[in-house]
Amino acid sequence: MSAKVIRALLVGAPALLAKVPAERIVAGVVKEDTALPALSLTEVSSVPVGAIDGHAEYSVITSRVQVMVMVGPGGYPDMKTLVDLVRRACNFHRGLIAGVDVISILRDTVGPDLSDVAGNSFQSIDFKVTYYEQN
Repeated sequence: MSAKVIRALLVGAPALLAKVPAERIVAGVVKEDTALPALSLTEVSSVPVGAIDGHAEYSVITSRVQVMVMVGPGGYPDMKTLVDLVRRACNFHRGLIAGVDVISILRDTVGPDLSDVAGNSFQSIDFKVTYYEQN
């Protein structure tokens, strides 16, 4: 559910969409033949916050969502720009987003700079998404 929230924020950010089309912002693994740049979203973990009332209508959940930014050869500066655009699109949001009642979205960690033998560059940025889940 939280990856759906992050994707909605990303595809709703005009500055980001000017660099990465919505069809290349995907939940799960980006297909091998996808043109770069692209963004991959993965829910890394989901933990219920301590239950106060077993009969309550909702529980509070905190999920960690990782956004992997991928760019082609020579795109290292673009990767850094995209990581910043992703941060600005998602950090500090709350309210009803993609049908989910979000309490808060906070940036968690930013991963290392990575590259592959083809010269593509990668970096992840994670967000903690806290939301209400119906019991």
